[in-house]
Amino acid sequence: MTDGTYEMADVADATDPARARALSLQLAVSRAHSAARTGDLDLAARLLDELGELDELDELDGPDASSDRATVLAALNLRAKVHAQRGELTEADACWSRVEAIAPDDPDAAAGRRTLAKIAAGRRHARPVVHTGRVAVVAAALAGAALIGGGGWLLANGGGDGDRQSSDSVAEADTGSQRLREESRRADALRERLEALEAGDTAAAARRDSTLDAVAKRLAMPGVEIRRHADDVQLVFSTGVFPYDSVIGPQGASALTEIGRRLADLESDPGAGAGDGTGVETTVVGHSVAVPGGAPSGGSVVALNRARVAAQYLAQDSDLRLTDFRLVSADQRRGPFPATEANAPRNRTVTLLITPKEPPPAS
Repeated sequence: MTDGTYEMADVADATDPARARALSLQLAVSRAHSAARTGDLDLAARLLDELGELDELDELDGPDASSDRATVLAALNLRAKVHAQRGELTEADACWSRVEAIAPDDPDAAAGRRTLAKIAAGRRHARPVVHTGRVAVVAAALAGAALIGGGGWLLANGGGDGDRQSSDSVAEADTGSQRLREESRRADALRERLEALEAGDTAAAARRDSTLDAVAKRLAMPGVEIRRHADDVQLVFSTGVFPYDSVIGPQGASALTEIGRRLADLESDPGAGAGDGTGVETTVVGHSVAVPGGAPSGGSVVALNRARVAAQYLAQDSDLRLTDFRLVSADQRRGPFPATEANAPRNRTVTLLITPKEPPPAS
């Protein structure tokens, strides 16, 4: 019979990176708003530049797509206004053009492009409210109201409509003050959500490391090599567990029985040090060696039978059941030892992968 194997599938991570990215984008836009309101246009521009071209807009879907889309539009609008304040009118128009392509009825983009058109036609003079960089408090307050107040972010001298512009500026300042308060509350809420998400990820990583450390300590025994990885602990037997076919040797049988008892302790005893008592999952990986005339890869029943026999010994003197184990076989090119003729007896074996169980979702 040919010694062959199946390739073991990777286990997908259960985290949600899309949610973290969306919150990070929202927080970055809020920080850029705050920088612009204080007159630090260089910082605002740098924060917005770090967001890239925001090409991910075309890929937004799911229940949060509307919120994510609004955040992208807010980033593009703010980028346009910062360009305008810095005198970069061509770049500002390009940003507002992108906004209108996405949301044709966007009022900020429409007002901004109308003002830029007047400047281009010589009917209005562009004078940024502030210079780039951090400025005095009075100028910063002006910048805050101007940037938030839609199309009134540029002031002009002359033109015969000064009274109307002054009246518009007062109304825009009132609107800007209200939006400032709303943006501040929104930024605080986003920051709290992101910090909570990051804290949860950090706590989960700490629990996982604690569990893996406890597993490595509890299962250490003569004749077994402990290979500690970032997400699992691998147990490798120093000598081959199966002298031939799926017939287990006495040393391998004894070692597997003892490991089964220790695994049961980890499952049942929260005080054993395995994280918060959520337990571990055990994958039994059967290994085999290619033989002359047989397939060099692709799998065989022998490797899976070795995993099955090993699981029986793991369960026989413990409270564990056969269904508690996942049985797989690894490609013979992925044996625990280099695939040489001298190592062939050692690679007729099984290895164990111990991973922490995912905690149940919070109710």
